[in-house]
Amino acid sequence: MLADPEGINSFVPFQLKYPAPGAPDLALRTKELLEQAGFGPVKEDHSRGLDHGAWVPLMLMYPDANIPVCQLSVQTDRDGTYHYNLGKALAPLREEGILILGSGSATHNLRKMGPFDAPVPQWVAEFDTWLKDSLLSGR
Repeated sequence: MLADPEGINSFVPFQLKYPAPGAPDLALRTKELLEQAGFGPVKEDHSRGLDHGAWVPLMLMYPDANIPVCQLSVQTDRDGTYHYNLGKALAPLREEGILILGSGSATHNLRKMGPFDAPVPQWVAEFDTWLKDSLLSGR
């Protein structure tokens, strides 16, 4: 846990629970779409629970954990174009009434985070500004 002298972040993340039901049919549909688009073979991992990047926003949006959830991980060894095309492959899900939520931080390295009240590193602020400007300009 990071230093937090005022106790603001004194909870231990693994003490929180978000028992949303799984969505095996959606997972299968997602896998099919990705493999049809050439992203295969798609590996399934039945041993992992939801990552905090998924359940934290869901906990705020759906606190009763009463929606089925299927998580798809970012491929850290792939570039933005790969992920953009992956999103295009999943576009039919939107037409099927499926909420697709991209969550997490634009800059996310828990090992390099400082104390709770530490200033944002300059490179993070610069990247966030670049990302915001790029998105708003349609890039």
